[in-house]
Amino acid sequence: MTDAMRADNTVSLTPQGNPDARCPICQSRHQVDIFELSGVPVDTCQLWGSREKAAEAQIGDILLAFCRRCGFVFNRIYDENLVSFRPGYEASLVYSDVFRSFQREVAARLIERYGLENKTIVEIGCGHGEFLKLLCELGGNKGIGFDPTLPGEIIEPVGRGSVQLVPDYYSTAYANIEPDFVCCLSVLEDIRNPVEFLVNIKDVVGDRQPTMYFEIFNAFRAFEQRETWSIHYEQCNYFGLDSFTNLFKRCGFEIVEAGACYGEDQYLYADVIPGNETDIDGPGTARLLPIPPEVADFANHHARSTTTWRTRLADFAENHSRVVVWGSGGKGTSFLNALDTGGIIHYVVDINPNRQGQHIGGSGQQIVSPEFLTEYQPNVIVITNPLYEREIKDQVAELGLSAEYLTI
Repeated sequence: MTDAMRADNTVSLTPQGNPDARCPICQSRHQVDIFELSGVPVDTCQLWGSREKAAEAQIGDILLAFCRRCGFVFNRIYDENLVSFRPGYEASLVYSDVFRSFQREVAARLIERYGLENKTIVEIGCGHGEFLKLLCELGGNKGIGFDPTLPGEIIEPVGRGSVQLVPDYYSTAYANIEPDFVCCLSVLEDIRNPVEFLVNIKDVVGDRQPTMYFEIFNAFRAFEQRETWSIHYEQCNYFGLDSFTNLFKRCGFEIVEAGACYGEDQYLYADVIPGNETDIDGPGTARLLPIPPEVADFANHHARSTTTWRTRLADFAENHSRVVVWGSGGKGTSFLNALDTGGIIHYVVDINPNRQGQHIGGSGQQIVSPEFLTEYQPNVIVITNPLYEREIKDQVAELGLSAEYLTI
């Protein structure tokens, strides 16, 4: 792919097929390169104790390819050896009332639909176990969560149930556990070979056929909405609903229910049951898919958005504005590292206390609490996810502050 800036601030793309690599889902070689970024932090949610340490964060390159056989988008030069997923990787959203309400609704639905009362539940990639604890609290269940980023094993009672969190990957080493239900949230986006991942899960559960709940970032919505800053290194897979459900069919899962959820459909979900292999490459599937316009134009939009924000930042600097970014997760990290923000944006606000006092990988801004703003008195607050705009504005108002709001 050539990536040359034109005079109108768009990117001139000459898509090329990739003869050396296959699609991780369907193994097709019919791929078209659609977007690239160089030198981005590979661990967007890793915490850094100082600006100097943050500047040493590992970086990598992104080259997204669209598979014209199955519609899957993936980073075809992703190097899983660069990503650590070690203790200190902090991606929790549960400090948001908006997110907590959503998770509670999901947990209540799953408990009611699948009779999750006094059952054994396994969560793969559980983080701090907030969702697993919710399922166990509301249903009196026994939960076992697996995540290599955990600092150590944790066993604790939760309401009428209990939770055990294991700092490890879920593998055949734990085949003795007999789950009645399995959940996996915000993990499939980060797995280089999602087919192998799902097949391995089937192997671990064996002849048992528990219902499973998977939830991921809705990448094709982000393409459609032109969410410029939603591309992150460790997120190597970019699904739409069709490619997401086809993945499960290809791996021999029966789909009970699937769709979009959270806010304006920011996530995709699927309730599935392990079953038999499914041939989805039957007659008529050999045709090549056209590249969706929103996907084809994403690189151009990213270039235009970058130019717009560089102009804004220059204006802020000229006017001596005090600018903060609200949200230190993936979108915030991508935004801050794509632009020369260090001279004008010094602080990033986050309500997650585990992130406060730390620094953004690469760009180095310090992460602060909302209360810090009463001292700093910002003129401009840049919101990284519009889903939380109302919540953020309410918190700023409670602090007795007023500012101009912009959304990236």
